[in-house]
Amino acid sequence: MYRSRTSSAPHLIRPLRLTAHSGCRYDGLVKTLSIQCPEALAERLGQMVREGWVADEQQALIEALRRFLDSHRPELIESQVRSDVQWGLHGND
Repeated sequence: MYRSRTSSAPHLIRPLRLTAHSGCRYDGLVKTLSIQCPEALAERLGQMVREGWVADEQQALIEALRRFLDSHRPELIESQVRSDVQWGLHGND
């Protein structure tokens, strides 16, 4: 479990459960993940569910995790780092 190095007030953290379900585009085995997130984020997520923008917290968290992993693929990150190094060495201004 990831824990922040900075201390935070216990009342500001809300545990949430995430389990992939049959409606998920990833078929097969599923794993339950437990997370703790700041109360303000949990409340914003709950508001999105209550307003009908997303079916439930689980759906939103699975989509957020999928998007994060898609945008943080190792080959993409490596390409961005190489580009930054090239800019740092040679500049493009």
